[in-house]
Parts: sequence; structure tokens; C-alpha cells
Amino acid sequence: MRKAAVILSLLLACFSASGQDIPACADMFRNQLVIPGDSTRLKEFAARMIALRDNPEDDVCIWHIGGSHVQAGFFSSRLRHNFDSLGNFPYAGRGFIFPYPLAQTNFDRSFRVGYDGEWIGSRSSNPNKKMPVLPRYGIMGIAAYTSDTLACFRLYYPEPFSRLHIMGETSGDVRPVAVSSGYTEPCVRDDFLDGYVVEFPEPVDTVQVNIGLYPGQYFVVTGLLPETPGRHGLTFFSSGVNGARTTTWLERCPDFLTQMSLVHPDLMLLGLGINDSTMPAEDFKPDKFKANYRRLLDAILETAPDCAFVFISNNDSWRYARRRMVHNDNGDAVRQAMLELAEEYGGALWDLFGIMGGNGSATEWREAGLMKDDRLHFTREGYELLGDLLYRALEDLWF
Repeated sequence: MRKAAVILSLLLACFSASGQDIPACADMFRNQLVIPGDSTRLKEFAARMIALRDNPEDDVCIWHIGGSHVQAGFFSSRLRHNFDSLGNFPYAGRGFIFPYPLAQTNFDRSFRVGYDGEWIGSRSSNPNKKMPVLPRYGIMGIAAYTSDTLACFRLYYPEPFSRLHIMGETSGDVRPVAVSSGYTEPCVRDDFLDGYVVEFPEPVDTVQVNIGLYPGQYFVVTGLLPETPGRHGLTFFSSGVNGARTTTWLERCPDFLTQMSLVHPDLMLLGLGINDSTMPAEDFKPDKFKANYRRLLDAILETAPDCAFVFISNNDSWRYARRRMVHNDNGDAVRQAMLELAEEYGGALWDLFGIMGGNGSATEWREAGLMKDDRLHFTREGYELLGDLLYRALEDLWF
């Protein structure tokens, strides 16, 4: 009971500082990590976070993966902000990103992208049949195609970088050129990541990449990696694709494993599950759901054997059924399946379903202005609330 009171007081302080009131519909006493089994992995992660505050030359990576909740950017950006402003951890960067406007889809507004020319977007979760080629999706799970000879894109980034990887594929001998701050630098082939890499003599925060296509050629971008060699600290990386399931990255992203080998996550925040369970309750098979999750977890452990896992249970939600909205009755079943996976893999569960209030609570969250009318997605204020709550639950590991 004393621990719950401490957690609640911390949350009150957090929301007071941010100017955001704690909504009555949120059960703050459930805002903690549930650890059903061995906690060794989580304790080791906590030790690395504590060491990072004392030694800025260390490196720690947190990876948030999910569907539309992550692609929207507000949830992950709030978490990243909290680690940076509340935790006093040295910041190394955010890892892979995607220039979402090229794909004509919603995007993370913590950085900006502009472009010229005609581009076609496609998501691995729902491939665009109008795209002339089948992209080799990677860790971001999304792609943008162009055959426009005038095509280019611009990246406006919140922190300087001196190296930019451009993942993707081309036809023929395509040689992009990057322009920034008076520098014009050729992009050279990056055979490991499959794409190009460009380096600048000094850090920049704005760059224009001129693709340089000739008639009949094309270019597909599947991700960007801005970085500054030698920078250490916390990397908070997020990859979200609208409609993504537990199977999306392993079954539809052939370059996922190669690119993942550069991430080395110390902690995975696993927000996949809502799209796996959008079906009548009698059709949802927990054993199949867990089997699909195991494939992803095992693949991650092959390259990051010490990685710790935190499963984010589904939010209470509604789903489309025959052109109308009905309640999704699988929230509790997904929560139980994740709890079992957390026990099996020495991880934890962050019970968003319980924090919301369980079955039917999406309506109350919508009335509070925290969910959209579809009672599936959150508003910006709702996502930022989740970012505050999850940060406080994670912080309890090393508080």
C-alpha cells in the first residue's frame, strides 16, 4: 500500500509539472509493472540504466515496437522526452526513422520531412498493390517508391548528425547526392544495410537528398539512420506501422533481421497485439498469438541475448464489423496471454487494459477527450498521458 501511495505521489508531481490533470477514468494504482516470473533480465537492465547516469560513455538502447499507436509518434515521443528531461540520461539519438510524408501517411511530428516529385507509399502490414515493385521492407516496415527524375526529399532533424544511412533499393546505377549547409556530398553504396550512406565534414541538422534518377529508373527508401559516430548514451528507437501484427516484421520484412543486428536493444517495449485480436472472441486463439510472439522474441534474442521485455497489453477498444463499430471482447484474453509470455521470457506486463478500467472503458476515455471517436486510437493528449504513465512505471525499476 505504501508503494502504491509513492507511485501515486510521483504521478501527481509529474502531471503537475506538465500541466496535465490526472483523469478520473485512469486507475493510477494499476500503473506499475507486473513481473510474474524471474526478474533477472529486468534487474540487469535497471543496473545498466543506473550505470548510464554515472558514466556517459555507456550505451543503452530501448526499442518501442507496435502498430498505429507507435506510428502516430506521440506515445513514443513523450516517452523519449521523459527519459531525456526527467531521467537525466545522456542522449545518443533515436536510431532508425522513416520519412513518412513520402508514403502519404500519418507521421511522427518530432522531426520534419519535405519532398519534391511523385512518391508512392506502401506498408508491410497492408502492401500497396499500385506500387510497381515489391519493396524489401526493413525494420521500419514501410517503404516509399519513386521513378520521378526530379524526386528528392528533405530531412529537418531536431539534433545534428554527421552520417546518414539511406536504406532501400534502386534500379541501375543510381547515385544520390546530399546537400546541406554548403556541402554537396555524394552518397556511396552501403552494402551491409543495402542502400547508401553519406558523411558530412561537420554535424548538420538539415539535408536534402537528390535522388538523381534517369528515365526508366526507380528508387525505394525503406528507412533512414541519422547518427554521429562516437556519441554515447541512451538511444530510444521506435518502429510502428499502422495495422502491424506480431507476424508483420518476420514474415513481410526481408531486411528486418539484417537491420536489427545494428540495434542491440537492452529493453523492448512490445505494443503488438491489438491488430492480432481484432476479431470475434470465438475466433481469437491465444496459443497461436503466443506462438507468433515467440518467433519475434526469439529472433530478437539471437542478436540481443540479454534483452529485457515489457509487454504492453491492448487498450480497451472497439472494432469494425460489417461497416459498424462493435466492442472488441479480446482485451482480457490478450492481457492473460501477455502475462504468460512475460513469465516465460522473464519479462513484465504493463497493464494498459487494467489502467483504462477494463471492458467498456474506451467509452469513458473518449468522453474524457483521451480517445478518438473510433474508441480504438487515442488523441494526442491520450497518447501523451500513456507516455507519462509508462515512463513512471518503468522508472520504478531503478527508482
